[in-house]
Amino acid sequence: MSTGKRLAKRSIIGTRVAALDDDGMYWSGMIQAVKTPAPFPENINSNCINLTPNTRYTVRFDGGRSSCEYRDSELIGPGFRGMAGVRLRPGQRAFLTYNGREVRAEVLHHDHDTDELRVRVHAPGAESWLA
Repeated sequence: MSTGKRLAKRSIIGTRVAALDDDGMYWSGMIQAVKTPAPFPENINSNCINLTPNTRYTVRFDGGRSSCEYRDSELIGPGFRGMAGVRLRPGQRAFLTYNGREVRAEVLHHDHDTDELRVRVHAPGAESWLA
């Protein structure tokens, strides 16, 4: 998001995103707050929220992990950046479409040069991982 944009009528709070944590892996979470800098005096009576490069998003991670603040360029998800250029590590959890359904997978290897990913898929209803 760039300078001058404003939040849509539908709040971004509650949006599912992924963010890089201190352990070097991406974790899924949900935006729980948006912190924007104080408005400029000329916009003090405006009812729009100006998103700037200084806007911070508080993300509450799934699984009881602590909440952290991120800039928009550090988040992956709808309205933020995509997966292009992201480097996944072995053991990283990922979600992908398999047989028309979103399933959980574990990253085994990510070739950054060809952007190919080898994963182990946990298919819904399966007792074990698929190779």
